Amino acid sequence: MVVRWIAFILGAALLQSLSALSPIPVPEDEWTEFWRMLRDPSYRLPTTTRPSRYEINLTPYFDITTAPNIRPFSFDGIAFIYITATEANVREIVMHCNDLTIQSVSVTLNNAQIGLTSDTFECEMPRSFLRIGTNEALQLGQQYVVRVTYTGNLQTNMRGFYRSWYRDSTGIRWMGTTQFQPGHARQAFPCYDEPSFKALFDITINRESNFSSSISNMPIRNAAILPNGRTAETFYTTPLTSTYLVAFIVSHYQKVSTNNNLQRPFDIYARDNAGRTGDWSLEIGEKLLEAMENYTQIPYYTMAQNINMKQAAIPDFSAGAMENWGLLTYREALILYDPQNSNHFYKQRVANIVSHEVAHMWFGNLVTCAWWDNLWLNEGFARFYQYYLTHSVAPDLGYDTRFIVEQVHSAMLSDSIDSAHALTNPDVNDPATVSAHFSVITYARGASVLRMTQHLLGEDTFVKGLRRYLDARKFDVAEPGHLFEALDAAAAEDNALAQYNGITIDRYFKSWSEKAGHPVLTVSINQRTGQMIVTQSRWNRDNGVSQFPSLWDVPITWTRGGAPEFNNLKPSQVLTAQVSTVQRGTEGHEWVIFNKQQTGFYRVNYDNTNWALLTRALRSNNRTLIHELNRAQIVDDLFAFGRAGVLPYNRVFNVLSFLKMEDGYAPWIAAITGFNFAASRLSYNSTHLQRLRNEIINLSTAVTARLGYTEVNSDTYMDGLLRMYVMTFLCNMGHPECTAAARQNFASWRSNTFLPANMRPWVYCSGLRQGTAEDFDYFWNRFLNEDLASEIVVMIQAAGCTTDQLSLDKFLDAIISNNDIIRPQDFSTAWNSAVTGNEENTARLFNWLRRNVNQVIANLGSAATPISNIASRLRNEEQINEFLAWLEQNREILGNDYNTGINGVTATRNNLAWSVRRVSEFLNYFDTGFVEDELDDITDEDGGTEDGGTEDGGNEDGGEDSGDGEPDSANIVTLSFVTLVTTVAISLMA
Repeated sequence: MVVRWIAFILGAALLQSLSALSPIPVPEDEWTEFWRMLRDPSYRLPTTTRPSRYEINLTPYFDITTAPNIRPFSFDGIAFIYITATEANVREIVMHCNDLTIQSVSVTLNNAQIGLTSDTFECEMPRSFLRIGTNEALQLGQQYVVRVTYTGNLQTNMRGFYRSWYRDSTGIRWMGTTQFQPGHARQAFPCYDEPSFKALFDITINRESNFSSSISNMPIRNAAILPNGRTAETFYTTPLTSTYLVAFIVSHYQKVSTNNNLQRPFDIYARDNAGRTGDWSLEIGEKLLEAMENYTQIPYYTMAQNINMKQAAIPDFSAGAMENWGLLTYREALILYDPQNSNHFYKQRVANIVSHEVAHMWFGNLVTCAWWDNLWLNEGFARFYQYYLTHSVAPDLGYDTRFIVEQVHSAMLSDSIDSAHALTNPDVNDPATVSAHFSVITYARGASVLRMTQHLLGEDTFVKGLRRYLDARKFDVAEPGHLFEALDAAAAEDNALAQYNGITIDRYFKSWSEKAGHPVLTVSINQRTGQMIVTQSRWNRDNGVSQFPSLWDVPITWTRGGAPEFNNLKPSQVLTAQVSTVQRGTEGHEWVIFNKQQTGFYRVNYDNTNWALLTRALRSNNRTLIHELNRAQIVDDLFAFGRAGVLPYNRVFNVLSFLKMEDGYAPWIAAITGFNFAASRLSYNSTHLQRLRNEIINLSTAVTARLGYTEVNSDTYMDGLLRMYVMTFLCNMGHPECTAAARQNFASWRSNTFLPANMRPWVYCSGLRQGTAEDFDYFWNRFLNEDLASEIVVMIQAAGCTTDQLSLDKFLDAIISNNDIIRPQDFSTAWNSAVTGNEENTARLFNWLRRNVNQVIANLGSAATPISNIASRLRNEEQINEFLAWLEQNREILGNDYNTGINGVTATRNNLAWSVRRVSEFLNYFDTGFVEDELDDITDEDGGTEDGGTEDGGNEDGGEDSGDGEPDSANIVTLSFVTLVTTVAISLMA
């Protein structure tokens, strides 16, 4: 039995869930252009003129045109742009345009044209500038009207004004839709395409008469039949908005769900055969919109006269979802939910992505980041509220628990390399850094720091400060200082920071927003006296020590074994020094845990004695006295310390032995992530890998005993979700009962027995892995006839699990076939499935690529993705050398893809070397199993224990936890240089 290294759901679906909201997928050449725009002032628009209003008139043409001089998939446009000069002696108007053919330009003042220096205009590349020179200087205080007529192209790359297709009840339909973030409105109309140039928009679409009514940010104000038979639909004026938030759709879409509420209209648009799959997004969307209104005290339906709320399901959509004001757009799988055939992942995914976009109506639309280097002001808040807000209206979906394993843990992983970027980073200097601004760090780290701040201030003060911020900056742009000022004002009113020795939000937040990375707190405890020495240093995931030292203002919470208390999350103090002391307040052996419910954005390592005490507590019958989120924190931190070599893996696994008794959601999700990394690093030796798999199967005793292998009607939502993740993981690890259940259920499914949606990911994959070519053919025919987008993604993720070469070839051929069996937005998922479905797939994909490399490049434009996938899974020098030889033979046709392969091989060799260095630690544990740690003797000179209590130092009187008392009781002091050296030595020995 083979293993699938990346957990099918957590490695693919969860990764997809992050990327769907996080990085905007843009080709490298476009990042190069965008990098120049961020780094080079010459790519930024001058501020000598500003727009106040646009009137945009568009006429799109699809595959059939009636006039011989009109190209298919193009559009005509007329733009009226109302501008004013911001300074004297301005003789040039500069705005953006891209891939537009400018036919005419005029500039008028009070209906009288002014002279221009040229009568020909073009979009100047690479800056995408449209320059309009005037013969006379523009007058201050006067409104000019720039009129531009032009033609454009319906794009094919899911950006700008682009074309897509879908099947409805009548067959294949064409549509036009938009995706303008970060800088693609300029492909639809000339404009000031930067977020700070807010303006009003009046949009008119001239559609073909047999299309449905067009959709845009605002409702239709009026419609008229034109002489050519088209219908002109003009929409109400938008709020004051940035260009990237404008949107429109020309299609045959219908309302598939509506609330029929004239005062608070909310509609879901999709193809007419979507059935009732929009009902869940409508139901949760209405609740979320109302909750956000109550939270911010700014009603959505007052943001503009006649504003409504619409959500649309787009078949081809690169960004996953987009917060266009009043017209939220989504991939179909992320908004259309079928209770019978969509699994639990998609129920929560629809809910939290709708929440993310709803939150943007306030954080991003009403108040917008002034420039992309502070994107976290938009995206950090939206990511935070997609969990916090959704939990308030749907607590059964477990967003409070899942935030830790889905956001905090993923953010820490991304943030733990020395090249990580800060949340606020004006020093963008290469394409990778620009791309990173649309990253897990901006989204997930931003959300995690906001959560930490919420607990530092307290909920009421935090909300008060945010309301002040939104009210002060509404219909405007913001810098981080505006947020800090509002939060500090609220803190001063409520005395919320008084106990922290003069700390302000401005100082504290800048230590997190203007610095990359995050700290690890190393806690060394004198068990005899209770003195705790806490050292902070910047964490690096590869070796534990960053080459860039840094300090943060770290809010800490902690609790102890004698009086465990995990619910008071107000920090007891804020650490500002590199080394500090904190008094536990008790004597004798007693564990401590820092960072209750992982509210702080930092890791925590302990000395050997405290780890031994925690191991005993976690393996005891009182394990659940330690909060579930802290058990997950311990799992994630331990795997991180093992990866970096800060703790040897035999030590890590000794503590993690408690998983055999663990059946909670968060600890097991954290464990799956850690085990998958370990499996990938042991995959270079099948014997070592099998021993790891055996250990994982052994540790799964409690969780499989509680959950079982089939759906249960009495399941809670979280148990159903956990079973889906755990069974997917364990089947990939070769768990006998899991694979047997998958084989049996796959056979039943082939016999037309209904298979519950939560079982499909692991039953499909393991069933195909154990099946035949005939099994794959049945599966593939079901896939070709599937209509539900979420189920299509699940089946793509499983297709690569087949062990039949011809079946895998059929799947690979479909990716490059150009017949849209697999849509471009799903290519990455498909490639990943094809290479990770089985260990043997690497060689099979390589052989297929050798035969088809020219077609891959011709149809997809690049072979970088399969090359990268293959390079990452080569297992020995023989395979590496064979792959390198092929790269050299095909260097000319591969172009830049050659470098992708070379870089991938370098990474693989580094991973192989890591495995050679570290494998003995794994084998040590596999040989010995769990070993009980012996505790040091801490008796005093008279031979009695300091606390006179039990061996583990438990406080029998249940006294108050000093970590939650007044800050004076903690008695923080900055240590001398000598103490610092001593502490570092202790830390290194621990």
